[in-house]
Amino acid sequence: MTVTAAVICALTATAATGDQPAAPPPATARAFTLTAGTTGPVLTAAHTSGFSMLAVTEPAGRPPAPGGYRVRTRSRASGSWSGWTVLEPGEPWWAGPSTGVEVRAADADAALAPGLRLDLADPGPGPSARPRSAAPAFGPVRAAYEGAGALPRRPRVVPRADWGAARDDGSPVVYGREVKAVFVHHTAQTNAYDCADSPAIVRGLQTLHERVNGWKDLGYNYVVDKCGTVFEGRAGGSDRPVTGAHTLGFNTDTLGVAVIGLYTDEEAPPAAAEAVARLAGWALRRYGHDPSGTVTLTSSVDNGRLRRGERVTVERVSGHRDVFATECPGTALYRQLPALRRLAADPFGGLLPGIGELPA
Repeated sequence: MTVTAAVICALTATAATGDQPAAPPPATARAFTLTAGTTGPVLTAAHTSGFSMLAVTEPAGRPPAPGGYRVRTRSRASGSWSGWTVLEPGEPWWAGPSTGVEVRAADADAALAPGLRLDLADPGPGPSARPRSAAPAFGPVRAAYEGAGALPRRPRVVPRADWGAARDDGSPVVYGREVKAVFVHHTAQTNAYDCADSPAIVRGLQTLHERVNGWKDLGYNYVVDKCGTVFEGRAGGSDRPVTGAHTLGFNTDTLGVAVIGLYTDEEAPPAAAEAVARLAGWALRRYGHDPSGTVTLTSSVDNGRLRRGERVTVERVSGHRDVFATECPGTALYRQLPALRRLAADPFGGLLPGIGELPA
């Protein structure tokens, strides 16, 4: 049975214009919600206006569906349906330009719970100008390390205006005092994306974070694609300790860096791993911290793993799972973190496992 009783809510985020030649159309998010009392095995929106990213949100207070959900989309270009993809609740999924979607429980015998929500995000077209960091994300940096105590050069970062961030809503930016630790995440999306789509993916993430999660902005401080391009995340200054919404209980005095992709079984590509390492090394050394060291942090809230006020000692470059009940950043990327720490601490150490040859 196909469930057709759905409430459709349209939400709009106005795109930033900056010094663009013309303002791009707004990014939009649409929420498809099963009506109360309606149950069935499939939620279908066979004909929708365009979207490129989606997420499944479970109703509050209900146990999670075992095995997650299976989703498929219909291509805007070809009109054909994709294969089924398994998603966990809350995971954003980059489907590419699409005009139809279906979601069902991964358990073939299970019905969808009333109130299950399917959120669709259309990132809209980005600025016409090519991102200023379309070149390799990190050029030669050896000179920045010459001499004892020299600090690393700030990595190249694609500014918010260049990837088409939504306009700031005017709410005050919250800052910490320093960067004590860097938490590495993955966005848990497909790895089969084109890096030319990375700005649109970042816009889609921002749209879901704002219009679905209810946050004021993109949660991450930085987003890195598989080609190693680094995108500025939450507003407030890419060289300042902006408090984000990336690691519940530990958002202040830390940075959240998310790699676009799913790295449960597949390692992050060398370009992405190197970008994360150099970004972490730069951010931590600016405040006098050794990227290969440890730090003791205090949880600001009960986050399901740690109690409010509980202290925990973690690596300066840690995974999301180190302080929160999650698989993020994926087992494969988590296993790369020791190599990333070594590169962050000594960016000219030569060949490192899982990363590759460093630039001369």
